[in-house]
Amino acid sequence: MTIDKINEWWMKTDFKEMEEITNFKQLEFNPEEGYQDFVDVCNNWWKNLSDERKKDYYNEYN
Repeated sequence: MTIDKINEWWMKTDFKEMEEITNFKQLEFNPEEGYQDFVDVCNNWWKNLSDERKKDYYNEYN
């Protein structure tokens, strides 16, 4: 699996999956703007992972 495909998978995860993977909780963020702060924090967390770690998460949750 290429890292592009893995990143594509990440972008399709829903809030429940993001919570499971990152341990951030959606309800701890402001609901305004569709919980955009939650999404931003999760995406920044993902962006800072190594490609190898992303592959590990992909294999575990996909």
